[in-house]
Amino acid sequence: MVSWLKVRRPRPIPGKTSYRLEGDSPSPPSNSVSSPPAGNWERLAWSCFDIGSSSFTTVIVDLVFALYFVRVICAHRVDGTWLWTLVLFVSQLFVAFSSPMIGAMADVLGRKKRMLFSAYAVCILSALSLAHMGEGDVWPSMIAFAVTNISFSFADNLMAGFLPEITSFDSLGRLSGWARSLGNLGSLVNLLLVSPLLASGFTVSNASRIQLALALTIAIYALAGLPALFLLRERTEALTGNLWLALRQATRRLGDSVPDVVRPGALRTFFASSLLCGAGATVVMVVVAIYAQMAIGMADAEQVLVLLAVQGGACVGALFLGKIKDWLGSARALQLVVLVWTISSIALVCVHSKPLFWATAFLVGFGNGSLFSVSRAVMGLLSPLEARAQYYGLWFVTGRVAAAIGPLLFGEFFQATHSFRIPMTIPLICFALGFFFLLALPPDRGPAAASGQPAMP
Repeated sequence: MVSWLKVRRPRPIPGKTSYRLEGDSPSPPSNSVSSPPAGNWERLAWSCFDIGSSSFTTVIVDLVFALYFVRVICAHRVDGTWLWTLVLFVSQLFVAFSSPMIGAMADVLGRKKRMLFSAYAVCILSALSLAHMGEGDVWPSMIAFAVTNISFSFADNLMAGFLPEITSFDSLGRLSGWARSLGNLGSLVNLLLVSPLLASGFTVSNASRIQLALALTIAIYALAGLPALFLLRERTEALTGNLWLALRQATRRLGDSVPDVVRPGALRTFFASSLLCGAGATVVMVVVAIYAQMAIGMADAEQVLVLLAVQGGACVGALFLGKIKDWLGSARALQLVVLVWTISSIALVCVHSKPLFWATAFLVGFGNGSLFSVSRAVMGLLSPLEARAQYYGLWFVTGRVAAAIGPLLFGEFFQATHSFRIPMTIPLICFALGFFFLLALPPDRGPAAASGQPAMP
């Protein structure tokens, strides 16, 4: 492997436990204040949040509100699709650049749970306003959706930061995979519940039933977060209670952590791969329904079946690959996930029949569920003990930037070629390059293996 890809252990942060690579010498355990270990109920409460999160993403972002905005709210406009991509791009970029600071502030103030549920509450309230938007409410809908998407992303980011705190390092993959599988199963059930409301199509006359489908999904998201609200414990020790001092310290900590990401090392390798694979996955997930209709000839009624196949594959992939990650290790598991994505990308370009496309959609879901599941667990290994929310925030930058540039690249290629199949080679290139970076990621070892101490309190 070329020298610039040579992976070294991230620079130690004093008093923090960080990711350990094979061959590293043991280091003293963290001196952080011990907290009661998480029980099964707390882990279940954390996992339940994925039910609402996955349902919200699938119905509000990927399917229902996206089509509702373009076909109903912008019924008499020709720029609906462009406006939708614009609000997605702006909100994703805002999340990308603000997530690290939000995470760092949560670590410094020791208020990760409080900040999580503030974002959760804002998301619910702004999403409820979306369910009341009708024909002609273009700019109010765009503003409400931007607030919804931003607050939802912040809540998702902060919730992910709890993962290393509630399980041991050798079970990160299993818990993340189980939670993601549970979330995808909930999303599948949610799609089945709202399908009758969408049967009449995305028309102005059917607006009230679509609004009911949106409200039902928002209710599921709200209910899925309640167990975590009552059962999750705040385990991060506050460094200061002064907001101004916290802002200064969070800024300084971010400045100290950025070199860990940009210099050669495990973090840079993982982040580069996450950016590439995230861009490829976003392209596939955003356009798979449109691609099924335009390139394969799926009817409107068959679109839901495509998404059901995707969600079914995601359930299996998240559960299966989460266990594989703990068995094979981070590098091998991620390589396997990206290989699945590569195969599904090739299939999307090559298949022409509906049965084969449904099988491909299942494979796409398998890769999508497992990619997030395994990556979230790997980030738990890479995150220093006292800066978990901060480092998860840095990782979310790659995901949000990928979500912004992936569809943009697809759109540019589509405009240039007027073909759906040629732009679908973009994900294939992204996954191939991401796999190349993953070849440089070495085997991982948790702190318990290195120091002989328990990985978690």
